[in-house]
Amino acid sequence: MIDPIAVGLAAAATVAGYLVGSISSGYLVGRAYRNVDLRTVGSGSTGATNMLRTLGPGAALLVALLDILKGAAAVFIAARVVGGASDLLPIAQAAAATGAVAGHCWPAFLEGRGGRGVATAFGAFLFIATPAWFLAVVSFALAVALTRIISLGSLASVAGGVIGYVVLAVAGVLPFHWAVLAFVLTAGGIIVWRHRPNIERLMRGVEPRLGSRA
Repeated sequence: MIDPIAVGLAAAATVAGYLVGSISSGYLVGRAYRNVDLRTVGSGSTGATNMLRTLGPGAALLVALLDILKGAAAVFIAARVVGGASDLLPIAQAAAATGAVAGHCWPAFLEGRGGRGVATAFGAFLFIATPAWFLAVVSFALAVALTRIISLGSLASVAGGVIGYVVLAVAGVLPFHWAVLAFVLTAGGIIVWRHRPNIERLMRGVEPRLGSRA
């Protein structure tokens, strides 16, 4: 039987998370740093990777940290509203996290032109399923270290996060909840979808590596 309270809470948390995610760190930092609109340069993404190639590592690190904070903030707000002891907490947090990733990718305030969602998903995942988050980060770091391709690291982090959550939940290392799994799969699907141009370039062997000018 469908619980109308849970449905309403999930809808409200998704909207709240979406609004938080729609605050574009890349756009704001680009404008403040050198009055650059990231949507008009490079890949057109407002994420840290495009910032790295456009304005350098300092600005990119700041954007990455702010994007991570967005995901964490969405989960924190959901927890504060619901209360830590509530049975609805995982649903509210997962819904807010999903909304934050969607907001980052398709922000309400920038005509739907945002980033790829990886850093925001990392920030949310950290507080929803910490052990699995660690595997996602390790997967990202290893892929980038071995290939110097950030997009490949992002895709590897999706695989690491999904597999990590399922395996650790089955092993009893962390509690399983269908809402958390739904977030992991949905956020992962969004990230893969947003990386379609990168995947095409990877298949053609022309995806830029760190340090390249391509």
